[in-house]
Amino acid sequence: MDLYIPGGTSAGSERLTLTAGQIGPQEEEFFGQSQCHWLAAAMSCMTGWDLVGVKLRYPDRGWTAVHTAVITPDGAVLDIYGRHHSLDAFAEWYRKLTVLDVAVRRMPREELFHGHLTSTDPSLIDDPLWWTRTSSDRGMTAVYQHYARLVLTKAGHQVPEHCRPAAKPAANEKRTPPPTSSTTTTTTGGTPAMSSIDEIRAVLASSNEQAEGVLAALAQASQTTTEIQGRLHQVAAASSQAPVHEAMGLYAQITENVSQLMGLVSAARSAVESYAANL
Repeated sequence: MDLYIPGGTSAGSERLTLTAGQIGPQEEEFFGQSQCHWLAAAMSCMTGWDLVGVKLRYPDRGWTAVHTAVITPDGAVLDIYGRHHSLDAFAEWYRKLTVLDVAVRRMPREELFHGHLTSTDPSLIDDPLWWTRTSSDRGMTAVYQHYARLVLTKAGHQVPEHCRPAAKPAANEKRTPPPTSSTTTTTTGGTPAMSSIDEIRAVLASSNEQAEGVLAALAQASQTTTEIQGRLHQVAAASSQAPVHEAMGLYAQITENVSQLMGLVSAARSAVESYAANL
């Protein structure tokens, strides 16, 4: 995925390329110096682990929040750079990296993001899924989920089953129906009701994987209509013809409608995730 970061990362890059299944320098820069809050929030949402906030004391502006990670049940700190065996080790690593005074603090899951959300979207305060709702590009939610799973598994942790993507059959593999459950099922309105938790979670995971595809398609549609608007704007600037201005208005409406659809799909996915987490 090719990314454009308006204003750049703290290292100064405005364009980065992420490669699925890989954590290299560009992934480290994106999730270490731009989107660390989102990655940590995704990992915390998947696992229930607390967060670790990092502050640095700059000579010209004092203490400033710069980074977020998660803390594992055994007291290690985990972020895009890997595993640090303790809070003290994490602070020392940051101290050597920046040559500045460092303060690290363990905090409950949502509390750490209050300051960020207060200045951006206060309605998302205390929402554990806030990280899925802040980007107009809803496909970014899938990116955060992918790298959250990747960081967790590379550090040797199990990703909760309901947070794993559904396995896809090979192109030449025939789909076979699942084995008949030995548990008793009931029916509602003539439709069999599943009683196996694993079966239900598999269906939920599959539906959310399909929803990721829907979001990606809508994101591409949104980008394309925005590009069309840009081209028409160049023409309309030098034209008083009503049709071209009407077309611009229609494309603007399409872009807004697509954005609303992405919001609906994202909300539906979040509802499914919440349901799966409570099973």
